[in-house]
Amino acid sequence: MNQSMSHFTGSRRSPQRGGSPAGLPRRILFLDDDPTRAETFLADYPDAVWVPTVDECLARLAETWDEVHLDHDLGGETFVDVSREDCGMEVVRWLCLEPRPHLLPTKFYIHSHNPRASDLMVMQMYAAGFRVEARPFGSGGPLPTPFAEPFRQPPPARPRGLRGWLRGLRRYVLGAPR
Repeated sequence: MNQSMSHFTGSRRSPQRGGSPAGLPRRILFLDDDPTRAETFLADYPDAVWVPTVDECLARLAETWDEVHLDHDLGGETFVDVSREDCGMEVVRWLCLEPRPHLLPTKFYIHSHNPRASDLMVMQMYAAGFRVEARPFGSGGPLPTPFAEPFRQPPPARPRGLRGWLRGLRRYVLGAPR
């Protein structure tokens, strides 16, 4: 991490409830191991918090965020197995393991270029009731203004058990029943 970016990993504000009030920057968490991508992202979002590891990301997810951007392949590797504990899928498993009500209003962006892992991360989070979208890094320039982009609305209640998870996954893949 170069010296100009080192201050972005520390906490700069107290968590806000229900999104940032008018006039305050959005609270954005960015998980990525590549300092060059982090520098590019932070140039567009200078108030964002960059974390390069799963452990740092999980520690920061105790806070409330407006947006969380997750990469899958970390540690300088590409196309890593989704069962590893040092990849973005570990963050998704942690998010889906138990209710995280403070993160349900958060918009999650999966910015990995690993299509298999990215799709799996999106499906798992969507089935668990999170607002999530796949957006590979660098595919479309800067993000739109806050809350302007359309998000697919997740199921209203967080399903429980295997049957509920499968129902949520079916809803994601096939769309809501008519």
